[in-house]
Amino acid sequence: MSTAHLLRLAVTLSWLIPRAIAAQVPTELRDAMRARDEAIAKADTATWNRLTSAEFTDVRADGTFMTKADRLALLKTQMPTTPLPREQVQIRHYDDVFVRRSRIADAWVIDIWVKDAGVWRVVAAQLTTAKK
Repeated sequence: MSTAHLLRLAVTLSWLIPRAIAAQVPTELRDAMRARDEAIAKADTATWNRLTSAEFTDVRADGTFMTKADRLALLKTQMPTTPLPREQVQIRHYDDVFVRRSRIADAWVIDIWVKDAGVWRVVAAQLTTAKK
């Protein structure tokens, strides 16, 4: 095999392997993501609480830092709505962690998921206002 052929193969694999890993999101994780997104929209505190780590932190678009208790208190004050669609969703797998980046309306959202006591839970989230 020529050096040029090996180089082309290496470049192709370096492009394909991360995409293949990203595509291998466990079904139970996708289900947990969907359920938690719906829980936020519907102000379903029980589901949100179950799918959110005790160590959860959230940084809001205005820079406000919130603990799980802070965010849960805020969730309790909101009115149920229809979940907004996520766009430009990318999910990446890093060892025991999955990171989801997406756009919801006028914000970029990053949430970090880990398996904790057999349940997928969010450990951190950050919202950033998206440029128009």
